[in-house]
Amino acid sequence: MSNREILRMIGRNIREARQKAGLTQECLAELAGVHVQTIGAIERGGFPFAVTTFARVSQFLEISPNRLLEGLDEPDPQRTARIKKAMARKRAPVRRKP
Repeated sequence: MSNREILRMIGRNIREARQKAGLTQECLAELAGVHVQTIGAIERGGFPFAVTTFARVSQFLEISPNRLLEGLDEPDPQRTARIKKAMARKRAPVRRKP
């Protein structure tokens, strides 16, 4: 899943949660301390926003941040294992002098 796809999925989840909460974009923006255009861009998946904004949005929507991340693909376990193995080889133990 690309970064753009991740942002779109999170944006869709935020839009759905905002509508279920009965909030306008303007109201959510005011509560979260961001511009209304920022909320619109987030919901369209066109704005890589700060984790602090993500936290505030989930708080004011009264929804778990995990719920806003639903629908994201799980990482490829084989790729993860290959990278961890390769990186472990690069890290030689540090020898300390007595």
